[in-house]
Amino acid sequence: MAAVDLNRIQPVSEFIRNYRTVLTRIKDSRTPEVLTVNGVAECVIIDPATYQELLDMSERERVRRAVEAGLEEIRQGRAVPLADAVKQIEERLGF
Repeated sequence: MAAVDLNRIQPVSEFIRNYRTVLTRIKDSRTPEVLTVNGVAECVIIDPATYQELLDMSERERVRRAVEAGLEEIRQGRAVPLADAVKQIEERLGF
């Protein structure tokens, strides 16, 4: 997703006056819009489908980083076989 389109920045007061039009435009274009208060960005309005895509991308990136960290531990010889890890956990928990 690219940076916010500078043509999609407007005061909250303008949004309040024309909210139906703005919401329709956001839904149809799937392009976020920035609302400002006294010229300062206050919030971003985004359609639900695009928001879900952002959440999904964020989760995929989190998983990718976790996998990379695990692979790095393996490369550095710090990995423990699963059976050994389970045994260590059971011992700590008193099983």
